Amino acid sequence: MVLENGEARSSGIVTYPGGDRVDWKSIEVPKDKAGMLELKLSWQSPRPGLQLSFEVFDEYNYPVATPGRSRRGKTRKVEIENARGTYFIRVYAQQRGDAGKYRLVATYSEKSAGPQFDPAALDLPNPPNLASIPDAIVPCDEISFDVKNPQCRSVCPLTPGAAPPGWPGCAGRCPSPPTVDNPACWATMPCPTPPDRRVKSCKFPKCDAANIDPDNPNCDPTYATVLRTEAIGEGSRIVVSAGAEKGVKPGWIGEVLKGGSDSPLEGGRFKVASVRTRESIGTVTLTPDTLKANPRVRLSAPSP
Repeated sequence: MVLENGEARSSGIVTYPGGDRVDWKSIEVPKDKAGMLELKLSWQSPRPGLQLSFEVFDEYNYPVATPGRSRRGKTRKVEIENARGTYFIRVYAQQRGDAGKYRLVATYSEKSAGPQFDPAALDLPNPPNLASIPDAIVPCDEISFDVKNPQCRSVCPLTPGAAPPGWPGCAGRCPSPPTVDNPACWATMPCPTPPDRRVKSCKFPKCDAANIDPDNPNCDPTYATVLRTEAIGEGSRIVVSAGAEKGVKPGWIGEVLKGGSDSPLEGGRFKVASVRTRESIGTVTLTPDTLKANPRVRLSAPSP
């Protein structure tokens, strides 16, 4: 931005959803001069309520000004007294859904001349010592991330690898590139090689009963519940709540489990005799009362 007759203008578009969240501008005040620099941002958004903002940095990358929100809601401005040298302005969409077409206007007025004498020649007593003051708080966001800034502890940067492993601000978020050891990545990351059953995008082949693959979720046992029992001889005929719809076939092996555990109950092993759409039928050497107290059943394809 070049000042002409004390004014400079620039415009553009920033859009967080469109991947162009930030625009950078620079402006240089007249050399060896100091004055008042005013920066005013105004914008138009595609929907009501969308917000833009800007921050001002000096030529040493130190933040010097951040505007507050105006009453009108679509303008922000700052005034920089004793402005000298070059300033950099970062115009950005604030939140993930924000976007807008903006205009940035800079006005500059030179500071009036100082006293017509040399202040250094005055004989004045030294002022009293001032108490030490705390360091200024430097704000932090996803773009201006600095691992040494305490304000960044709750921020996850946009730049991959900028935050160290285990960074608090990135908890629950999938890093870039994604890693299969992070649960936050399982729902969105591409399937790794070899496939991992935890990753949603991974597809697995139909289970080969002759070669059970423990890493293939299609080879996992099917769990069911005893629906009905009928006493026959010294045992019971049972109907369980899993059938052809879940891949169960005649000849599969069933095991009645002990209570809420995964331990087989003695006398509860059976071979599936027949299968319906949502039911399987077999015979065990357990009484109906025992089955009522232990209703969980595990079904699996027979080993070759």
